Amino acid sequence: MHKLAKLLSLIFVCTMVFSTPVMAEEAGAPVAVYLEDSSDIGIPAVTVAAIAEGKLVHEYLANAVTGIWGMDSVIPVAQGGNVILDGKETNVTFPVLKPELSRVYSAKDYAAALGGAVLNVVKIDTHVSFDIANVNFYMPGITGEENIHVYTYSDSTNTWTELTITEKRADHIVVNMTGTGVLAFIVTP
Repeated sequence: MHKLAKLLSLIFVCTMVFSTPVMAEEAGAPVAVYLEDSSDIGIPAVTVAAIAEGKLVHEYLANAVTGIWGMDSVIPVAQGGNVILDGKETNVTFPVLKPELSRVYSAKDYAAALGGAVLNVVKIDTHVSFDIANVNFYMPGITGEENIHVYTYSDSTNTWTELTITEKRADHIVVNMTGTGVLAFIVTP
């Protein structure tokens, strides 16, 4: 009986020592990729690449963001190439990625302060250097008559700055960008 008590004590002490709590790192939104019901997995490398970007397979293939954490519905934003860099036509495509969840909440707060609503928040990331990039964003469903503004987030000042829209038409917003980063597409009354 005495040996059993010692054994149980030893097990209890080992359990206490080796079960120290570990704090989880705050990572924001859960990351998952779901295949749509009608999707064909196709090339496994595409699925792996979509997972690496935290996107659905169709988002990855279309260079688009069609849904983000923290918002029930969004207007999809895609970019199909032909970015005009410093006044010169190119075949450059800007990758459209999902932003950090904190930027989505920040954009929603900013839109509310403007009396508007967020249509979508995306992250543009490229290694191409430029002073001004004229970028055509595909946004299926807009008419071009809405009062849409595009803002970029500055990490250094924690503020949103409005970008110049050079053209609005059905399904498209064309914007002048002076750098990459997080963009919020906001509609106001």
